[in-house]
Amino acid sequence: MTVSLCKHSHPVQPPLGSMGRPGDCTDCGMTWNQVQAELRKQEEALILGTAHDGKCPHCGQTRRLFRFQPQDKLWTPIGYEEPVTFLCITDWNAAADDDHNTTHALFEQAAS
Repeated sequence: MTVSLCKHSHPVQPPLGSMGRPGDCTDCGMTWNQVQAELRKQEEALILGTAHDGKCPHCGQTRRLFRFQPQDKLWTPIGYEEPVTFLCITDWNAAADDDHNTTHALFEQAAS
């Protein structure tokens, strides 16, 4: 396993990049998409690596539990971490959908 200690600085001003398509990291050269893919892999490894058997706090059934943590929002204070819970896969999916839909609804409401 390779660990990158780069702080990743992606330019967002032309001609090196833009807000919609940040340029390659000025320190290590990784593209924005490569960095995002690596972050997703790390998140998946954390979810699967901490999975364990137990009683789901939502449905009350004994099942394999997976780590769930709501995504950071634009308004999440710096340094604050959302609470972590361990849910069965059915409730994990429902919680992820609810988190996404709530955020989407807030953006839709702000846009109107």
